[in-house]
Order: sequence, then C-alpha cells, then structure tokens
Amino acid sequence: MTTAQIDQIKDDISAVLRKHAKVSLSRSKGLLNISDLTGKLYEASVLAEVIEKLVTVENLTVRLAGSGKYLKLKQKGGPISRDYPYFRISQGGQPFAELFMDIYFTTLSSSRRSGAPGSRRGDFHELDLALLVPDVKSRPEPEEILIAIECKNTTLQKSTIRELLGFRRELSMLSGAEDTGFTNWPADTIPADPPSIHMLYTTHGSILSHYRENCEVFGIKLVHHSM
Repeated sequence: MTTAQIDQIKDDISAVLRKHAKVSLSRSKGLLNISDLTGKLYEASVLAEVIEKLVTVENLTVRLAGSGKYLKLKQKGGPISRDYPYFRISQGGQPFAELFMDIYFTTLSSSRRSGAPGSRRGDFHELDLALLVPDVKSRPEPEEILIAIECKNTTLQKSTIRELLGFRRELSMLSGAEDTGFTNWPADTIPADPPSIHMLYTTHGSILSHYRENCEVFGIKLVHHSM
C-alpha cells in the first residue's frame, strides 16, 4: 500500500466522520494517527461505514466523545476506557448506544461456570468494534452488546468461519427471532438470546457466498468491505 493510497483512505474516513458525526478535519487527523496500516486502519474504515449506516439508514445521531486524554482511536484490546475517543449515539435526543473500538467483553461461559467470573483468560474476548447500551463499565456482559464486529483485512480460511461460529456462542445462544432494537440495519430481528448482532467485515469477499447462509442461522452477518 502506497503513501498516496493510505492518505486517500484516511481522507475517505475523515469525510464520513465530518459528514455524519460532525468531526472536524483537524480532529480526524488526530484520531487516525494509526501505526498498524493493515489491521487498525481497516478497523477505522469499518467504523466509518458503521457510523454512516447508523445515520443514513437508522436515522440516529452520532457524535464523538471522550475525555481528551488520548487523541487517537484506541488500538489495543482492554476494558472500556473513556479516556480514548468513542462515539455516542442518540435517538430523538435520548441516549441510544455507545460505539467503541478494541474492547474486551465478558463471555457467556464465564457466567455459567463455577468460580469467580472474570478471573480467567477464557472469561473475556476482544471485539474490534462494539456498539453497546449506554454507560457500560469495564467489560460488557453479552446482554449489553447490541452489535459485535470483527474486522479481517486478510485472506479468509474455513478455519476463520469455524472460529467465528465458536465466538458467537460466547455472545449468545440460538433462539427464535428476537427484537434487536433496530428498524432495518443491520437487522430488526436476530435468532439469538441475548439478541446481539454479530458481524464480520472482510476484504476477502469471494469466500463469503460459501458460508453466508450457514452463518445467518446463528445471527452472524458477513459483509464484504474494501478500503
């Protein structure tokens, strides 16, 4: 990827953030001070796509938030930290959700096993992007997650889909159609309890047709997204 291509991608992301989240050009430059140009830049591109969909399809309002301690987007997994920039989403002037990058969530299995939940490495996993109910602290519980997004700017293998299906089990259980709280995008109902929408964004679009219908059974959306 050339310097010109990287600059164009950052310009495209900045344009979306300016149009749909009222983020100034100078503030966007700080947000996109990204060193990992294959993984984290792709996550930022997906972030912009998600914000655009929330505004244009769901008619929600998105605004940048954060304490200002750090100017750039979070680029390493961990508990929720509002020292890093994140986005507040409102509906009709009322808080609806918050959008974070690179956070750990508490696994479904951790609440069902014996022993103190959260004390083992298997008790939490990382989400590249997470749309959560407002005011969540630390590691969100599965019922606090509205949309869970994984981003893959790489060639996908069948093992990636197998991993995705296993990951889904730590977010929810298979159920009948449950209301997601959305009117259209990404889906108004989902066959999962809790009813989070699990999404995979990837640059490798050719493989998706082989697995899309199987993943839909469990409420997983596969999305081809190029930078």
